[in-house]
Amino acid sequence: MLSIGVIIWWIIAAFLNAGPEQSLYTLFTLENIVNWGQDNLDIVIISYVFICLQAAGISELTHRQDYLLVAIISLIFTPIGLLFIKSDENEN
Repeated sequence: MLSIGVIIWWIIAAFLNAGPEQSLYTLFTLENIVNWGQDNLDIVIISYVFICLQAAGISELTHRQDYLLVAIISLIFTPIGLLFIKSDENEN
């Protein structure tokens, strides 16, 4: 819930800091998003690590996988890489 609140706060802050000539379509263009990502690289990296660790935790709970291994795979190969891990329970 806290994460969702922070994201909503960032979006509201972006609208409040926008000039009167900017609309929704000119405020969130690809160029502006890339520039924001370059300016706030630390927030992007922290968010990526947080999402990867959350995905590893969900994978551990649902598929009974080793958390450390799943977390490392998630950080290196993105959370989508978790879909390609086979569970050892199915082989036994």
